[in-house]
Amino acid sequence: MNYASEVKNFTKRFGHKTVVNNASFRVKKGSIHGFIGPNGAGKSTTLNAIMYLVIASGGELFIEGKRVLSPQGLKEIGDPSFNSNVGYVPAEPLFPRNMKVKSFLEFVGLLRNIPVSQVTQKLNISSLNRLSNQKCASLSTGQKKLLQLFAIDLYQPKILILDEPFNGLDPTKRTLLANKIKEVRNQGGTILMSTHILSDLQELADEVTMIKSGEIVHTGPKPDNIQKLYEEHFIQSQGKTTDDLFA
Repeated sequence: MNYASEVKNFTKRFGHKTVVNNASFRVKKGSIHGFIGPNGAGKSTTLNAIMYLVIASGGELFIEGKRVLSPQGLKEIGDPSFNSNVGYVPAEPLFPRNMKVKSFLEFVGLLRNIPVSQVTQKLNISSLNRLSNQKCASLSTGQKKLLQLFAIDLYQPKILILDEPFNGLDPTKRTLLANKIKEVRNQGGTILMSTHILSDLQELADEVTMIKSGEIVHTGPKPDNIQKLYEEHFIQSQGKTTDDLFA
């Protein structure tokens, strides 16, 4: 079996606090893999580690069979440009404070050897064109998310890692993004995405991994009812009620 990404016994500690403990799961090539769990469960830490934005305290991480991260840091790959086929959208996109939308996209094009004329042509026919001269930092959350997705689409990576991709999007944009995710999968691409919106995963995902307090509690094919499985692990098992919302 070919895997786009593998997480093997991944552990991450910050000081004396263990955020992720011995987590393992695999993402099949050409699939949509949902990564879910409550706030603070370790989802973003794991995704950041796959992109080697944080260093593992233990275990290993692989992208397309290449080991990209171990407790000793980057190993065996030499040139980190190997990840040119990976696109990443964090939960809270960050942009240079004074860079405008068009300049940002041209900069991404420069990094990916995409001609400015090609970037401009694609921008001119998109809904982002009206924001071309607006500073990236001044955009709304949804607009920032769309801008990053647009930038990634310029070079069409084989693997998309999306952390809460639907946050801040209106219903129309949510539908368009869902269709884009399915289009990437149908063209042979792979998507690993974290989201709290279980109905989206029920529609989109092929497989699901659930993490609770830094430990994997389920990984495998999408269940018939993700909501029910989630409630069994994170609500019913803890006896939570609406009175506990602000506890």
